[in-house]
Amino acid sequence: MKTYPLFAIIVNKPCLVVGGGTVGERKARDLLAAGAVVSVVSRQFTPGLQDLATQGRIALLHDDFRPEQVKGMTLVIGATDDPAVNRQVSAAAQSRGILVNIVDAPDLCTFIVPAQVRRGDLTVAISTGGASPALARRLREELERYFGQDYGPYLALLHAVRKRLLAVRRGHPENTALFQRLLESPLRRALAQNNREWLLSILKEIAGEIIGPQSLEELAAQALSVSGEETP
Repeated sequence: MKTYPLFAIIVNKPCLVVGGGTVGERKARDLLAAGAVVSVVSRQFTPGLQDLATQGRIALLHDDFRPEQVKGMTLVIGATDDPAVNRQVSAAAQSRGILVNIVDAPDLCTFIVPAQVRRGDLTVAISTGGASPALARRLREELERYFGQDYGPYLALLHAVRKRLLAVRRGHPENTALFQRLLESPLRRALAQNNREWLLSILKEIAGEIIGPQSLEELAAQALSVSGEETP
């Protein structure tokens, strides 16, 4: 199956999951991670979905699926074990021009969900176009080992440094070279080792003439704090 890869921005957008089982819970959690406003419709729900609802993070609709439930949704996911219901979900969404994914039924989808590796704001997506989900899973597992948990705070630090730098000299011809030096430096290793002095010395060497010492201290402290939170 040929596809056009894209990343959907669904922050604060209403999304519907049809199906309250383990697959539906996984899809609901994925949508929450992307910032969506999530509703789940089913007659029964996993304890995990019930906990999310108790926390006020999702809405549970105790009902059978009805086509009008997709109205106003940005995205719909069908995750039931009933092929007839899944076809109804697909038809209801497509008739209204709403993006829809039916789990394990690519012929009923207008988009497919790739295997994903998430590290903070870093998302690596893998798709085989439905040809081999097993291979997609294998590649995801390999990439999870390659992109360790340190990549989340590392990317957050690169972003923070970039914002500070651009606030001082946006459009400067040497900015690109400086960003490249950051990438080629041992910044990620210093962060992964929670080595504050090493981290600060790298930042000062590369960006110290542009970003003041107090700002660099703040950036380092914030990055180490995030790194500590994300370390398993």
